[in-house]
Amino acid sequence: MLLHMKRTTLLLDTSLHTELRKRAAAEGRTLTEIVERTLRAGLAAQATGRRGRVRLPSFDLGPFLADPARRDTALAPPEGEEG
Repeated sequence: MLLHMKRTTLLLDTSLHTELRKRAAAEGRTLTEIVERTLRAGLAAQATGRRGRVRLPSFDLGPFLADPARRDTALAPPEGEEG
């Protein structure tokens, strides 16, 4: 099996390496199996090109100060005020 597999060296953050080792121990798998499965899942997720839906905040800013349908009043100051 090792005849067709490539070997490489990865430089991992200590906390990431610790998390991967804990996961491998919890699942009774080798670190290599966990890293390979995680890399495959990441590549598969990128291949789909879809991300989760993002919910943007929405704010009520009150009524319009000028009628956006009337361009002649859009730049005029509100009634009763001078600019």
